[in-house]
Amino acid sequence: MINIHLYPSAFLNESRIMRESRSLSRLALFNRIDLVGLGQEGTLPVESLDDGVRIVRIGQHGGAGLLRKLTRTSSWSSAVYRRYCRQRVTCINCHSVATLPLGVMLSRATGAKLVYDAHELESETNGLNGVRKRLTKRVERMLIGRADQCIFVADAIEQWYIDEYQLKNTTVLYNCPPHFTVEPTDYFRQKFNIDSRTPIFLYQGLIGEGRGIRVLVEAFSSLASHAALVVMGYGPLANWIAEEAKARPGLYYHPAVTPDKLRDLTAAADFGLSVIEPTSLSYEYCMPNKLFEYVMANKPVLVSPTREQSNFVRKHAVGEVARDTSPIALREAVMSLLARDLQALQSALRLTAREYCWENQEKKLETIYREALGLSALHAVQISQCEV
Repeated sequence: MINIHLYPSAFLNESRIMRESRSLSRLALFNRIDLVGLGQEGTLPVESLDDGVRIVRIGQHGGAGLLRKLTRTSSWSSAVYRRYCRQRVTCINCHSVATLPLGVMLSRATGAKLVYDAHELESETNGLNGVRKRLTKRVERMLIGRADQCIFVADAIEQWYIDEYQLKNTTVLYNCPPHFTVEPTDYFRQKFNIDSRTPIFLYQGLIGEGRGIRVLVEAFSSLASHAALVVMGYGPLANWIAEEAKARPGLYYHPAVTPDKLRDLTAAADFGLSVIEPTSLSYEYCMPNKLFEYVMANKPVLVSPTREQSNFVRKHAVGEVARDTSPIALREAVMSLLARDLQALQSALRLTAREYCWENQEKKLETIYREALGLSALHAVQISQCEV
């Protein structure tokens, strides 16, 4: 019994797919789990991970542009189909709308169950427009009904899909980290010579447009005497941030770190930042990974008023919601957060971390796959708080 996960990447930092595959391996529902992606210079065609999970890289990443992407996707899909169409595949997981046509064809050829695991609101993503948007929408509308189960990353996204396509077998699976505790460190203070009395606000993740990077820099420029801003990650604006940090007091840039180091460095901050600009419906409805990582590290958060993350922060009382994404509003939110009762915030964070951990999401994942495979549950699944 083989489970394959389709996603056209090199699987170098796909935390959600890695968590899911390792959970499925522990649940022993399959003999083998293949993460099927694209090759990249310096990577192996087949890479064994652990417990029957392996990465299978087919083809190579290549140029930009719609025509090139369509050609590459078509070639990759054909190669993947030829490789798996006669194997004992029992379940196929499509992690993007681009892989849905391939997933449907393989499901027909092998009789495998099909799970659509959308990482965002696929047809309403940031920067998607014109021909690409129309094509994405048409493909999803035509094929999503073939999925036996659909997984979404936020409540609002799930509801949008239910309303748009009249889906029934849906589940929200948050991309939470496993439950952990870390001790605060002085890493950032020592590295950047930040005064012990200055609170540190951390942005970690993709440094690109739509993530509030430019407005955060502007907002913190007049807060240097009250707080420091550390921006850590990679992306199109990383070089810009590095240059700005040289000229602006209180602003610091740190390159991206590996996932195993991320939690320790997050613990070196005092507050977490998740400023998503509502440039698309997918961004408006998103629940960023970093939000759960801040909570798990016991860091109060400042977020923009996008629907899902602002509802989450207000419901669980774990931080502050800015009234908008302007520099003035962000400065006001920073000062408001600094004035809050820190003990009350940390108490709320501990309770929230126990609920929103991967251990609880794994229980939902087991239910999804057992239902898709037509297996009876080994035990009654109850979503409860994580053990501390």
